[in-house]
Amino acid sequence: MRALRSGSWVVVGLLAVGLALVAAHGLGLRWDPFDLQGRRLEAARSRVALAEADAHARRAERDGDHAVSREVTAARDTEIEVGRVTATAIQQARDADDADTPLAPDRVRRLDDHDRELCRHAPALCAGAGKAESAG
Repeated sequence: MRALRSGSWVVVGLLAVGLALVAAHGLGLRWDPFDLQGRRLEAARSRVALAEADAHARRAERDGDHAVSREVTAARDTEIEVGRVTATAIQQARDADDADTPLAPDRVRRLDDHDRELCRHAPALCAGAGKAESAG
């Protein structure tokens, strides 16, 4: 019987310590000997920083994609317009009254110089274009 009484005091003592810990925790006292709370907080901050960097990278990628798309569209529109204007100029040159008349050598040289200057400004449009041949 005596062992039962001393065992009950142990239980009462543990219960009192438990209630004291709960009360201390309620009052704002924290006991974290391994700093688990700080580690969790640091891990959460690290994840937030990584997520923000990832979001920034995705925004930059999206903005870059939009810029490239606009540039490609503008280049394609320019290419179409140049093709249209060139086709019109070729047709007009073929239909001209003097289309079969040979050009003077100095005029051929001036046209060649002009072509080279145009190709210097827009080399992609001149790719594969051969040197203009002089007539007569």
